[in-house]
Amino acid sequence: MRGFLPALALALVMAHVVAPPVWAQSAAEVERELAEQRKELNAVRERLKREQRELANLKNKRSATQGELNKLRRNIEATNQYLKKLEATERTLNASVRTTRSDLATIETRLKTRSELLAKRARLLYMAGRPEDLLFLPATGESDFLQRAHMARRLIEYDRRLIAENRADMDRKQDGLKKLLVQSAELDEFQKRKQREMASFTSARQDQEKTLKTLQRDEAAKARALKRLEDNAKKLDAIIRTLEKRRRDAIARGRKERELETGTKYCAPVQGKVVSRYGLQHHATLGTSTRNLGIEIQGASGAGVRAAVTGEVAMVTAIPGYGSGIILDNGSGYFTIYANLAGIKVGVGDVVNTCQEMATLAAQPGTLYFEVRRGTKTLDPEAWLKGR
Repeated sequence: MRGFLPALALALVMAHVVAPPVWAQSAAEVERELAEQRKELNAVRERLKREQRELANLKNKRSATQGELNKLRRNIEATNQYLKKLEATERTLNASVRTTRSDLATIETRLKTRSELLAKRARLLYMAGRPEDLLFLPATGESDFLQRAHMARRLIEYDRRLIAENRADMDRKQDGLKKLLVQSAELDEFQKRKQREMASFTSARQDQEKTLKTLQRDEAAKARALKRLEDNAKKLDAIIRTLEKRRRDAIARGRKERELETGTKYCAPVQGKVVSRYGLQHHATLGTSTRNLGIEIQGASGAGVRAAVTGEVAMVTAIPGYGSGIILDNGSGYFTIYANLAGIKVGVGDVVNTCQEMATLAAQPGTLYFEVRRGTKTLDPEAWLKGR
């Protein structure tokens, strides 16, 4: 029994080899992160689907408000963020699985270490005898007996603790295996859903990007068209200002001013329907409101274009935005403008009478542009014709 005390001391020293578990905190952190990501993903997914339904009708529109364009841009960006969140959640799920596997490996290592420790101690005790036999051996003195009793008690306490820790680790191992099964199943299901949603949301994003580009291109074309309309109006204003100045200068030099013909019924410049009216009107092609300085009358190609009222041909020129045209000085500061003409039959200085044919209507676009001015101020042509 002389070898017993060293064996017993070795067993007690080895008791400190196995450390308590320290992995639970990191796993809990991963679970909290996962819970937050799941909640955020669900909220973002529902919002994206709702906004995509709201924006779906833009696909078939030729124009959109700035607010709709901004919303479309925000939804595309939100979709990109959602796809990134899917990737992040998958990484977190993978981390969760790795953490659980690492925890299980740690438990397995502890169990293996204890098994080896128990086997080694069993061999030592087999050679030295059972701990309780130590108490019944002849003691060399009271101190020797107390030392044996203390060592035996320590070893028995250690055995109990070792068995309790083994049972706890076995329970942890079973719990970890169950958890790993659940996490692996969740990861597998998430990867399948992610694949479906990546395809679905990527397709929706591509459609929205295409729609946005189309709308932006259309908006840019409309902006250019509106700019042309504004530029054409300025050019026509410049022409009328020149004619008005010429008229005033002639009067200043003593020329008798032509008087506007009154007392007769004025003539419609061409037979047809007014398709674009004077003033602030919705422009069907541009999808916006524009201020029309005159009217457009739909007529038959080649139809005769007549003078609304007697006047002198002040100018035969290209009317900005409307092709070939005639400007009549109708007297008393009034001017009438006729554009989109073909086969012009009059020249500058000619005097034409009310309803006299001056030209024919051009085939394209098949509408006569008609404008009335008093000095540089525009008037409503329809109201002006009806009031005479």
